[in-house]
Amino acid sequence: MRTIKLIRPAVLSLLFMLLAFTAGAQGAGNGIIEFNKLVHDFGDISLSSGKHSYTFTFKNTGKQPLVIQTVISSCGCTTPVWTRNPVKPGESGKIDVTFLNDQGPYPFDKSLTVYVSGLNRPLILRIKGVVHEKPKSLSQLFPKKIGNLSFRNNLLDLGQIAQGDSKSDIIAVANTSSNSLKIEFEGLPAGLTISASPQIISPGKKGELKITLNTRAHKQWGTVKYNAYLVLNGKKVSSEAINIQARILENFSNLTKEEIDQAPLPMANNSAVNFGSVKAGTEVSRTFELKNLGRKVLQLYKYDSNLDGVTVKHPAAINPGATAKIEIKAKTEGHTGDIIFQITFITNSPSRPVINLLLSGNVTR
Repeated sequence: MRTIKLIRPAVLSLLFMLLAFTAGAQGAGNGIIEFNKLVHDFGDISLSSGKHSYTFTFKNTGKQPLVIQTVISSCGCTTPVWTRNPVKPGESGKIDVTFLNDQGPYPFDKSLTVYVSGLNRPLILRIKGVVHEKPKSLSQLFPKKIGNLSFRNNLLDLGQIAQGDSKSDIIAVANTSSNSLKIEFEGLPAGLTISASPQIISPGKKGELKITLNTRAHKQWGTVKYNAYLVLNGKKVSSEAINIQARILENFSNLTKEEIDQAPLPMANNSAVNFGSVKAGTEVSRTFELKNLGRKVLQLYKYDSNLDGVTVKHPAAINPGATAKIEIKAKTEGHTGDIIFQITFITNSPSRPVINLLLSGNVTR
């Protein structure tokens, strides 16, 4: 495989990276703007039902008038119309969104990038749902059960979140039982909050769980996973949990151009190594070299691996101009055929907040 070449960070590349973080940082709009919600779930809709619309409302919570400069949709099937006039402090405006529902039966998740005066980052609103060609029963729509509460699935991936930010999403649920269900949660870890709307769901009705992860609660890096256990009608359901995960990266939103130019810059001598062919059960070991071409200390906060049985020996920091060795050992027991061990480092480099090193080969019986 080819060595991946790295390019010194530039302002434009940082902007694109920040857009990936925006959804997690917008809760209160930095004290300038607050939305009634950031995600609207249309739920299950039929293909023949035509257009569907929703209105996001917002309030100016700052001290100066604000203007919605523009709203950009991720898809031509979603049309936004918004308040054009300046909104005074304490007053409200709206963004009307219409989903055309003309692309066939499929799950959809569309984003709206909202540029607001006074904010250096756009905000992200989302609409989502599932379009069905034919009507389905509630049990068919929500086949996964935890206790008596039904889900489409019990996994929520919040995606990337910048350290210090928070991010929210919703999970649709349904009561397919014959009794009302009061939904609560017990023993949630610091920074994780879940609220049910409505808290009591009648038989045959649907609801939502709003899940928020606030990374300010305590510092974590890389992939984090949580289990959230339901309490239904006062009784804890311990048989299974809602699984929540996210990837937490460094927050570069307040860096100046000078700080970006001075930032650390990692360069691997070879980001992909093939160990050839080995018998199952063999432990393979390879050493990578990582050089810091930047002008600040490079921090390697944490590593994650896509497969079990991987151990990594690495320095916590690499000085400017220095080269460090990264020793990777991987167990091949339980694997056969072509295999790739992907080791992902979380760093403080704006241009490379994530570094992937690949160890590949063939495992025979």
